[in-house]
Amino acid sequence: MKKLFVCFFAATSLIACKTEKKTAAVEHMYKPTYTDNFKIGGEDNMAIAEKFHQAMFAKDFKTLASFIADTAKFWMEDGSKINGKDSLMKFVEANFSKINFKNYKQAVILPVIGENGHEWVLIWDEADIEMDGKTQHFQWQDGFRFSNGKIVGMNGFVKSPK
Repeated sequence: MKKLFVCFFAATSLIACKTEKKTAAVEHMYKPTYTDNFKIGGEDNMAIAEKFHQAMFAKDFKTLASFIADTAKFWMEDGSKINGKDSLMKFVEANFSKINFKNYKQAVILPVIGENGHEWVLIWDEADIEMDGKTQHFQWQDGFRFSNGKIVGMNGFVKSPK
């Protein structure tokens, strides 16, 4: 009886392995213009994105700068674009030195790689932001693009507080 059970278990295991469902490329109604069919990326870039946030919250601008490529481009939530690490650091120091982040939470952090090979970390997060003695709750989404362990791009969206 034991041999019969072992044979049955082995056979069903082999069948289960052979019948693994393969996912097909998604057919979109609207063709993406940038890339398609993302796959999950590695954890290294996620750690960099989290350390980037940690340095920003601590106002450790030297460490923050170490994560950014010299030629990075940041597309901001107001539609403006900041080109280059030096310009970005001037912006960050002028604006983020005036605010404090409290009760920071990540809802989602997801590393992905597009079919074009671009590596991204997508983050949905929120915090209470204190400025000029007033505190408001913000939610935002950041898409960080990575190359060779550095942030080369960021696309940010902010949900306006009420």
